[in-house]
Amino acid sequence: MTRVLALLLMVVSQNALPQAYPFKPVRLVVGLAPGGATDIMARTIAPALSEELGQPVVVDNRPGAAGSIGAALVAKAPADGYTLFLASSSFTSNAVLQAGGSYDPLQDFTPITNIASAPFLLVTRVSLPAKTVAELLDYARANPGKLNFASSGVGSTAHLTSELLKRSAGIDMTHIVYRGAGPALADVLGGQVDLMFASIVSALPHAKSGKLRALAVTSPRRSAVVPEFPTVSEAGVPGFEMVGYFGLLAPARTAAPIVATVHAAVLRTIRRRDIVERLAADGAEPDGCTPAELHALLERDMKKLSELMQGAKIPRQ
Repeated sequence: MTRVLALLLMVVSQNALPQAYPFKPVRLVVGLAPGGATDIMARTIAPALSEELGQPVVVDNRPGAAGSIGAALVAKAPADGYTLFLASSSFTSNAVLQAGGSYDPLQDFTPITNIASAPFLLVTRVSLPAKTVAELLDYARANPGKLNFASSGVGSTAHLTSELLKRSAGIDMTHIVYRGAGPALADVLGGQVDLMFASIVSALPHAKSGKLRALAVTSPRRSAVVPEFPTVSEAGVPGFEMVGYFGLLAPARTAAPIVATVHAAVLRTIRRRDIVERLAADGAEPDGCTPAELHALLERDMKKLSELMQGAKIPRQ
């Protein structure tokens, strides 16, 4: 009888022990629609990350309000590591642009790592009489207000990157707003708009075919993906930098061991040759920074975007 009781107590005590994380599927929320850059990034890493974690990583698209709906959902989710968020540049720009926003990027989330970074490509219509950044700036200064630039919306990354160029180079350009990056790029291709900052993956094929002119990348150093293009900084605007990120976050107060487990799994994932090649095909380079470094990145980005919005007199919505 004593032996039976001892066995029962052993079973009960083992069942009472917390199960090692993860013991069930992990949901990776994307706040944007399928087919966009953030969704592609999520679906690029999810299969390999599933293998590294030993549990399925399921991509869950929750589009709406430029990504705010998905972000708010994760902010309110249990801090158990089973609901994660893949954030891109709109994550911080929304928080700066939207008055009374539904989440705080720094307070409502636990940073894990930046999976990859992707600079933007400065492209112009081929008929524009400027073949370098220096020539573009000379043209803009000789023709104040004549140049125009396209973006996917007020407060979008393309808009704010263009505002950064205006401020840093001391030039004036007119903003032409579109409903999405695709229509914006189409009008640069068609010659209706002078220039825009576009993703490498969307603009590079047109530049290679001669339908667009690519001038420079927005990263602080030349991109390993397109090393033939100078940076905007080296080409004539010292200190210019605007890089897109793909940050992985969990709800606030997620336990450090869970964060460490996911971070280690991401590092193993982005070191795989096939993943590196797929990221490069999408114009991105693997990162894998620490949680503290991701927090600092988000903090810097919010400060920069806030200053740009104030300087450009963009009202909060």
